Amino acid sequence: MDKRIKISYIILASVFTIAFILMGAFLFSSSYLRLGESFVDFFYSVKYYFFEVIGKEITFNTPVTEPSDAIIQETIIPDKFDTFKDQCLNFFELFFDEENFKLWGYSALEGIRKFANIMLLILPILVLSFILIRIIYGRVNTKHNKDTIPLKVFKTISAFSYQPIKKYVLGFIAFLRQYQWVLYLWGLIWSSNLNLTSIVVAFFAYYFYFAISFDFASIYTQFVKLCVDLQVLFKSFPWYLIGLFAYLIFDRIRRNRATDRLNHYELKNRGFINDLPIVTMTCGSMGKKKTTTVTDMALSQEIMFRNKAYEMLINNDMKFPYFPWISFEMELRKCMEHKTVYNLATCKEFVRKKRERFEKHHNEHLQLFGYDYKRYGFYYDDKLVERNLFDVLESYAKLYFIYVIESSLLVSNYSIREDNVLQSEGNFPMWDSNFFPKHHRPISRHSHILDFDVLRLGKKIIEDNPNNGSFEFGVLVITEVGKERGNTLELKDVKKATIVTNQKNDLFNTWLKMCRHSSTVDGFPFIKVFTDEQRPESWGADARDLCDILTIVKSGETRLALRWYTIEEMIHDWVFRFFMNLYREFRFKRGDNTLLIHLLKTLAGWLFVRNIRIYNQFGYNEVFLTRERGTMDSRQYKKKYYISHKKTYSDRFSTDCFSDYFNDLAKGTKVGLDDYREYAYTKATVDELKYQNSYFIISLYKDKDADSHI
Repeated sequence: MDKRIKISYIILASVFTIAFILMGAFLFSSSYLRLGESFVDFFYSVKYYFFEVIGKEITFNTPVTEPSDAIIQETIIPDKFDTFKDQCLNFFELFFDEENFKLWGYSALEGIRKFANIMLLILPILVLSFILIRIIYGRVNTKHNKDTIPLKVFKTISAFSYQPIKKYVLGFIAFLRQYQWVLYLWGLIWSSNLNLTSIVVAFFAYYFYFAISFDFASIYTQFVKLCVDLQVLFKSFPWYLIGLFAYLIFDRIRRNRATDRLNHYELKNRGFINDLPIVTMTCGSMGKKKTTTVTDMALSQEIMFRNKAYEMLINNDMKFPYFPWISFEMELRKCMEHKTVYNLATCKEFVRKKRERFEKHHNEHLQLFGYDYKRYGFYYDDKLVERNLFDVLESYAKLYFIYVIESSLLVSNYSIREDNVLQSEGNFPMWDSNFFPKHHRPISRHSHILDFDVLRLGKKIIEDNPNNGSFEFGVLVITEVGKERGNTLELKDVKKATIVTNQKNDLFNTWLKMCRHSSTVDGFPFIKVFTDEQRPESWGADARDLCDILTIVKSGETRLALRWYTIEEMIHDWVFRFFMNLYREFRFKRGDNTLLIHLLKTLAGWLFVRNIRIYNQFGYNEVFLTRERGTMDSRQYKKKYYISHKKTYSDRFSTDCFSDYFNDLAKGTKVGLDDYREYAYTKATVDELKYQNSYFIISLYKDKDADSHI
């Protein structure tokens, strides 16, 4: 932000603040008198409360039960409850009176008459305007991208008035969001100006009085005082904007409810994922959202691993509650920064060295960070097994490494983007992993490239691969796994006893069967393998038998978690359809740019973007699955999975992840679709059939040629 602009924002914010204070002093002075009176009531009510509690004699009056003297009562509500009751009865009698209904009907008819008169004036103008627009814009021209004179005038005026003001106002709003204490200060000033602060203080004043006195007779007096206090708000509120304020509040509430609903679906998904085995295969025909589903599951599983690691950290913390865990974490973080600790094996080695040094020197200050193990204990007994402090430190170090590592836990053969943020104030860090944030996160990272050699326990493509043996834990995602691993029929001619690495001698399936051993910490395996393929038979049975197979039966239509959006969507569809019909004809006949189309396009574009954002933020699909064992001889269970657009389609992955291979092929040619040979007639000739290079056609003519030689 430019320094001069920032100074102007500070000056403007100061001017607003001073103006609000002056308005409070001169226009809302009664509110501050009432605020002082409320504090006096609060003081005496608290004093009354404690005097009653300790049994001390009360020699003073509690003014909270008396009418207010600060604000003059202008409401029609009577001071006495009996009078109020009589007026209520009179009101309802009058409300159902025949004469009253007649007067209401006459007023309604008068309003309808005035509205009809206005419409009779407006309709001819609208019809005439429509005819003129059709005549003017119906003329054909080819002035490509030329602005008409009215549009040039509009853009010139806008460039010197609207655009700079809009830019400055948006910048000022961003400034206020950055310094939110200014907004809180303004909120406090205006809550005091409008007497809302007095109402809050008066509530607590009466609460302390009523909590000990149970004076039910004074409740009506408090109701009258509340109505008097609300006079300031009702007199000052811009009622002509009530519809806008009501809509904004309603929209805020329903957006929050929609986000809660999406979070509920996310929790249901996590419960389903948590019930899956380590290896899962998702199947379905093309376009059934196979890769989308496994990507969604992988994103959730990563968060679940972080949450599980945090939960287990707390459990280990409680085993030795007086151990200075923060000091242990800081030393471990330094080792991670210096790359002396970079995986679970080195975490174990880190603790092993500390154990050896402690057993050699018994220096609790250096190795245990001052922990008094003689006083607080060195062993933990859970009635199953007894573990010493260093055993727990080893588990804690591994869990902390899994939790705090600022790297994706996803390893995949296609790219997956994530935007989780590790927030830290220099102490214990916390992950912001909300899939439905209100604003985009600036930090983004991608999944790690899957080197299949790290999953091969036998022969490898690169024998001296530096990544060999490095994969311990994480979420493994493999799309089109059948094309990588093949099935029994495809591997029929592949030999195990060969020097060439292949699917039969790389021991990938052995790793799959044993992968939980390297990833298990305190009995929990921090590993999950998600795969997808069009049909389960594409992957060999030896590996497939380890899986649960999820078959996507169908993917439902997009639905909205945002309630009561139907009317707004109808308005959007009507306006957008009207504009597109007009715009289509305009683009056909004219090549220039006009003021009317510019304005209509601005409105239609705003509605279009708003509608798209609503669906992107609150849209979801129901994916209907069946679940069965990989042996494919067990019962199928029907399941429902939710794909939230905000979570899964926020530039997370590309469905055409192998497209660059075909792009590379296409770049090497000099032929496009337009260059393909066309059929001459409705029936293909012999030459055209042979041009297809079809196995079927070749076999037909091969047999014919063979017969002709006999």
